[in-house]
Amino acid sequence: MKKLVIILVFILVNISCSDQSNIINIQGSGKVLLKIDRANAPSGVVYVSAILTRDGFSPITSTLNLLSDSTADLLLSDIQAGIWHLKVDAMNDSMVILYTGETDVNILAGFTTNVNLSLQPTGQGTGSIYIYVTWGTQNTNINWVDYLNNPILSGGNNNFDYYGIAQPVVLYDEGKYKMWYYGDEGSGRHYVLYAESYDGIAWVKYPSPVLLPGSQGSWDSWAVHPGFVLKENNIYKMYYTGFADQYDQWYIGLATSTDGINWTKKPTPILYSGSGWEYQVASCFLLKKDSLYYLYYTGRNMPEYKIGLAISSDGINFTKYSGNPILVNEFAWENSGVLYPAIDRENNTYKMIYMDAQGRGFGLAYSSDGINWTKDPSNPFFRRENTANGWGSKNIAYPFVVKVNNDFRIYYSGAKNSYNPIYKIGFLRRTN
Repeated sequence: MKKLVIILVFILVNISCSDQSNIINIQGSGKVLLKIDRANAPSGVVYVSAILTRDGFSPITSTLNLLSDSTADLLLSDIQAGIWHLKVDAMNDSMVILYTGETDVNILAGFTTNVNLSLQPTGQGTGSIYIYVTWGTQNTNINWVDYLNNPILSGGNNNFDYYGIAQPVVLYDEGKYKMWYYGDEGSGRHYVLYAESYDGIAWVKYPSPVLLPGSQGSWDSWAVHPGFVLKENNIYKMYYTGFADQYDQWYIGLATSTDGINWTKKPTPILYSGSGWEYQVASCFLLKKDSLYYLYYTGRNMPEYKIGLAISSDGINFTKYSGNPILVNEFAWENSGVLYPAIDRENNTYKMIYMDAQGRGFGLAYSSDGINWTKDPSNPFFRRENTANGWGSKNIAYPFVVKVNNDFRIYYSGAKNSYNPIYKIGFLRRTN
């Protein structure tokens, strides 16, 4: 079944300047550019027409002929910021509508936002058309916006994070956000650092690492990375990655704490690396389901990455799932692998956010049991090009899901520089 792929690019101009840290600016006008995948158009589609309507405004329309026009772009101009209704029709040479779809589009000044619209067949032809909007992301009617003032946390204050910070693990606890992340001293040696925030935006760093590599000769003597922090019975449990040689095997360890700052390590790993696709393993996310602990991890055998699962009844003794890996790279955008899953459960559906091996974008997958996953056809739902002011234009990585009441965020790492990327930390927010 062939698909006609249309990419919408939103460009906002004339943005009024003010303190935009907490206020959405609705002033300004912009353009919507639809980019058509002409080569993969379903049979019979000749024209693509788009119309934007809004009460009190004149309709904005544009039509493209896929056969004769020199460009496969369709431009809608002079759009006032606000909520518009978008309708897209794909027609044959007799102007009979073969596919149609419509949705409301909220154009926000100062934000990047994605919307996905699926055009359904009208009975004249078969297949479907997907429209990918690159000014943000939306899956199943969910809008995400990149925080305008990203990054919210940077390194460089001391020797432990001079070459950047990454891999945020965030827990909302005791009325504040608590973040564990790794700091890079520049030699590949990593430490677990800690910061707190009352709004998840303005952070206060703890002055020194809260988890250090082990002593010489130990399994985690070179680097430690946070993977997930669980608070259970007033005890914090950190499932972390450690290794003695970054090119040799990696392991997953467990440390416990009463305050989230002073940690005691379990002396031996709780999950060992194996062979093949999981020559190195890295802790990513832990989900408690039906009294069982589901530990999601990345398996790495350079240059390939896959996602695996280990299950435990006590949170300490884990058995790797016999059907591993549970998620692998299948599509071109995923490059040489998928990694670093973060899981959320909503309306009896598990949702996995994951990244590709080259740090170009984030994908979404769905599951009813936390084991068998179906990827969203509109992936990736967020790309490095979509970061606010290009702060993550080189790489985006390590997505981590946090939900506080109706405030749903994805904290992640981003890097702008091309050579030897120095990571910082920012976040996406769901707007509905």
